[in-house]
Amino acid sequence: MASLRILHEERLRLICATAAHGQAYIPDPADRELVARTATGRVLYAAQPSGDVALPDCWPQREWRQLRESVRELGATVADRRDAFPGICCVSAPVWWPDGTCAGAVTVLVLSRTLPSRLPDLVSHAAGRIGAALRQP
Repeated sequence: MASLRILHEERLRLICATAAHGQAYIPDPADRELVARTATGRVLYAAQPSGDVALPDCWPQREWRQLRESVRELGATVADRRDAFPGICCVSAPVWWPDGTCAGAVTVLVLSRTLPSRLPDLVSHAAGRIGAALRQP
């Protein structure tokens, strides 16, 4: 399943999604610590401007700092290999508004024991295409 999600009131909110018929499953963790353990949550929390939101305590400040730097790199993705939800691997990439703020995160969930090798590149490419479309007048 592929989706575009945002972080709103410390919850992951679905903007749009696509999935094979009968295959949709969208975990919606209610706890901010669990949200921050997902690939999508890590991207969206890390993409927030410093000081705009208190970061959850599930990761040390050093890791948040590194993630904040790396998530702004071209082609950045964050992967979750069944860490947040058993049996689900996930890749997420930020989508940027022209002013450099995060518009959301493209996320792909797969029911798998392993992360497909090309998935991070495909997710990054999709996020980049959406960001490019946001720059169009």
